[in-house]
Amino acid sequence: MHGPVRQRIVDLIANRPDGITRSEIIATVYAGDIDGGPDNPNTIAVLIKRANEELATQGFRIEPSWLGPGARYRLVRVAP
Repeated sequence: MHGPVRQRIVDLIANRPDGITRSEIIATVYAGDIDGGPDNPNTIAVLIKRANEELATQGFRIEPSWLGPGARYRLVRVAP
């Protein structure tokens, strides 16, 4: 996975089979950031989209459980 933030996001989601919300991702990944992370929470969606481009070659994808507020992201295996 290219980029340390993307790698942390993928690792975090992979270790949460029950799923994890975008706000939980921000709080965990950027816990040590003095600024508290990105101003726009859609930054996480962009990072997940880019991670999915890399994960696709390995047969995985990060998907939300539904669209909208409170959605929980999960790592799922996709057909080869």
